[in-house]
Amino acid sequence: MKNSILKKAIRMVTNNFGLKILAVIVSCGLWVAVDNINDPIDTDTYYNIPVEIINAELVTNEGKVYDVLDGTDTVNVTVKGKRTVLSYISKEDIKAVADMSELTFMNTVGIKAYSVRSNSELDFKTNIDSVKLSIENVLRDQKPINVSTSGEPAAGYVVGGIKPSQNVVRLSGPESLIKQIDHVEAVANVDGSSSDIDTSVELKLYDAANNEIKNSSIKMNITTVNVSVTIYATKVVQLSFAIPDEPAAGYVVSDEVFSMPETVTIAGRSSALEGVSRIVVSDPALSVEGMTENMTAIVNIKKYLPTGVQFADSSFGGNVSVTVGIEQIVSKELSIPARNFAAGNKPENLNLTLREVEDQEDYKIRISGTKAAVDAVNAENVIGVVDMNGLLENLGLPEWSVGIYQGDITFNLPENVKLDRTYQMTIVLEEIVDEVDDDENNIE
Repeated sequence: MKNSILKKAIRMVTNNFGLKILAVIVSCGLWVAVDNINDPIDTDTYYNIPVEIINAELVTNEGKVYDVLDGTDTVNVTVKGKRTVLSYISKEDIKAVADMSELTFMNTVGIKAYSVRSNSELDFKTNIDSVKLSIENVLRDQKPINVSTSGEPAAGYVVGGIKPSQNVVRLSGPESLIKQIDHVEAVANVDGSSSDIDTSVELKLYDAANNEIKNSSIKMNITTVNVSVTIYATKVVQLSFAIPDEPAAGYVVSDEVFSMPETVTIAGRSSALEGVSRIVVSDPALSVEGMTENMTAIVNIKKYLPTGVQFADSSFGGNVSVTVGIEQIVSKELSIPARNFAAGNKPENLNLTLREVEDQEDYKIRISGTKAAVDAVNAENVIGVVDMNGLLENLGLPEWSVGIYQGDITFNLPENVKLDRTYQMTIVLEEIVDEVDDDENNIE
């Protein structure tokens, strides 16, 4: 009985077995199709995902440093999965890592992408398979900080000085990069300034060709420096030269002392410039002792600048070319009109007569100097004066009395013209005669 029942069951299962298997397959396919129609497989691509490098100390602890090449630390990640799952994921959920423990002999590290929200039933693919690295020894160095300015101060002002808060910066990074660094610059902007400046300035690195070097692998102990800039007022002043000695006998230094330049622009605090009208230079290089011809010398005038004053042009070292004119002395006789002589401060109670010009048309003197200076003297304009007060003091007299005296004559000659000797005038002092009384005596 039991066997017959079993046989009937087997016949029922095996009857049209192929059709039944096909039905099962079709049913499964229909189920999958329906399932995919309701929640299909889709893909999303997320761009510019940064690659996090982990376990970097495996390299840095060996005194080495790495640098990412060809921008391989940023990838695009394509995520494949069910639409319902993808709908919950945003770019912020996508991460990419490169584990330094998996560093290859070619200095590459494979990139793995994942989602921090859900990774089930998702497939991640990156457009770059691995991070490419340059691994080098760490080099440490230090460079002086070159401080300068950019722009121009306000009109009438110049940069008087620049002082940084620090003079040296310490650098570390890949050996190849550190060796490229030629100098470090800190440039403070002074455009339009008329007063002192204190500012923070960014440090910039340059190679020997003056190209700026920018690389995050280079570490600096400081990235900025405080810079103090002194702004000075300026003033144009004349140069004046004092000749320390005399040329050969019969020669004289002429008025023609020229310099190139003739003026200089100085700079300093306004209080320091206020009392400076010229720079007086008296230098041994200007010696003309025993000379008979013009002399030219190079004189450095820097040491003659007053305290607190400097040249406005920092590139000007102070060297000036000075030419001193030397001329032979000539003499000339002048006939000065007698009317041009007088006695100064003459006594009121006595008659005074200058004997040498009494009843004379002129008085002759001889002057000497350069030809130009002598020729410029007009005898008609020369005045001779005897100072009676000075003469009285020299004689040691309490007051004037009748008598005959000798007094030196002072002439109003130019400084560059000299007398060949001292000239004196005979002064005659007499009692004042009352002319009316004389007439009355004659009548009697």
